[in-house]
Amino acid sequence: MSKYIITISREFGCNAREIGRSLASKLGVPFYDKDLVDLTAQKAGVNIDTIKESDEIMNMKQNRLFADFGYGSSTAFYSEKAITTQAEVIREIADKNESCIMFGRCSDYILKEYPNVLNFFLYAPLETRIDHIALTYELSIKNADKMIKRIDKQRHNYYKYVTGKNRGDRYDKHVMIDVNTYGVDGTVALLCEAIRIRFEQK
Repeated sequence: MSKYIITISREFGCNAREIGRSLASKLGVPFYDKDLVDLTAQKAGVNIDTIKESDEIMNMKQNRLFADFGYGSSTAFYSEKAITTQAEVIREIADKNESCIMFGRCSDYILKEYPNVLNFFLYAPLETRIDHIALTYELSIKNADKMIKRIDKQRHNYYKYVTGKNRGDRYDKHVMIDVNTYGVDGTVALLCEAIRIRFEQK
């Protein structure tokens, strides 16, 4: 199979990170997630604690979770230097002589001119996502609902700011999957098959 780059965009709470890690493990390729943030911050000379700042919400537990998941919540993300550096970091990784998976960070847009890229978008019904976040992080249904809506909105706004496009626009995605329909294992299997069909050398 030739070198390929997979990008995964998602709605918050659909278990996409677990799917991405499982897919990377099955394919035997690197999985770039929060390390993209760290590399960007390091290269841009931005304090990583500053980049993870966020407004106070609900309670201390959600503050911590929001700092972990609220990418795009701080104005530090919107600086021209941070955006340019993020693109440089993503392209540097993409130019390596190895296949990989990139999780979010507008990587589908940044790599739009690369011929060996396959863009996935994962989603699930809101009710399913609320149940998953509430159970996983021990939140009330009400707080899980608020957290999901807030983070999805901020990620959408950030993606729109950087790319000028909507995060879930089907015209920029090659495969879109309802995780609730197929489950984690089924979604991973579908993604593996899509990759095989797209990149397998005849």
